Amino acid sequence: MFKKLIFPSTVIAALILVGLLWWQFPSKPEMGLKTTGLPIKVAHAYWPGMYWIDIAEKKGWFQEAGLNVKLINYEDYFKSIDDMVKGKIDVHGFSLFDVVNFNSKGADLTLVNYQGTSSGSQAILAGEETKTINELRGKRIGVNKNNYLEYILDVVLEKNGLTLNDVILVDISGEKAPEALTKGLVDAVVTWVPHIEEILKKGNTRKLFDTSEIPGLVPNGSAFHQSFIQQRPHDVQAFINVWHKTMLFIMEHPKDAFEIIAKTYKVSPDAARQFVQLEPIMNLRSNLTAFTYAAGFESLHGAARKINDFMIKKKMTVEELDSTTLLDDRFIQALKWNLKKK
Repeated sequence: MFKKLIFPSTVIAALILVGLLWWQFPSKPEMGLKTTGLPIKVAHAYWPGMYWIDIAEKKGWFQEAGLNVKLINYEDYFKSIDDMVKGKIDVHGFSLFDVVNFNSKGADLTLVNYQGTSSGSQAILAGEETKTINELRGKRIGVNKNNYLEYILDVVLEKNGLTLNDVILVDISGEKAPEALTKGLVDAVVTWVPHIEEILKKGNTRKLFDTSEIPGLVPNGSAFHQSFIQQRPHDVQAFINVWHKTMLFIMEHPKDAFEIIAKTYKVSPDAARQFVQLEPIMNLRSNLTAFTYAAGFESLHGAARKINDFMIKKKMTVEELDSTTLLDDRFIQALKWNLKKK
């Protein structure tokens, strides 16, 4: 069961103090951080939340931190998360929805930071005659069932006084959404970029909602196996330290950062920069806020609970998961503590 959102202040203070004293690793090997030197298989792809991985690799910052990183590039997200669950990868950028989903089925994944969130990269679109979410009542909606797209739809309908029972769900993948809507097989769809633009360009359609309207609805972060965290905590801390260093570089030198991404993935620097507008990347301050306990989407714990409740409602699981097994902020807290000491 999820941890309660209210704790005695003395207990919280004690837990924080113990955690910080134990996890206050310095940021460089020569300062006492004893990394293992063992290979660490890191998935990466052209996605804003993972930009930092390619930049850090090009800058040599993983090696400088004592990490033996082996990058594995994926163009297929679903294959990559399947490989992660099977143990073929050590760390990967996972959506919180997928962490909750796979852990409910026996996986041992834990998010150790908050890399980014969707801010318009998923949307609900409909024919031109449908002007509001409320007008979807009784209509056919094409959506990939039992995944994060249906979860988005569920949240949006609820905020507009509707439920999934008030609409007719048609199981359609996001890739097939443009064709389904154009041919009139459905009245609305839930999909992502670039299919959103593809649908809007065809005309006679409108966007009813996108994820920029609910910040924190689709968060993602670096997921490690819990066994890896237990066996190699210094490697995880070094990884988080490099993440922070690279995020500062992106914020302070965006031109150089986006040029690295452009060369890596053969896109224009402007395209790489514009992608970040749809998937904003997070810094240390954002992480400290996101890992607090709260009921809303501003908290990863609150978001995890909403996802778990959705899965129970949909009979995707019967288990109420403990959010503290899904989210581990010790490395973020140690980073903050170490920075304060400098």
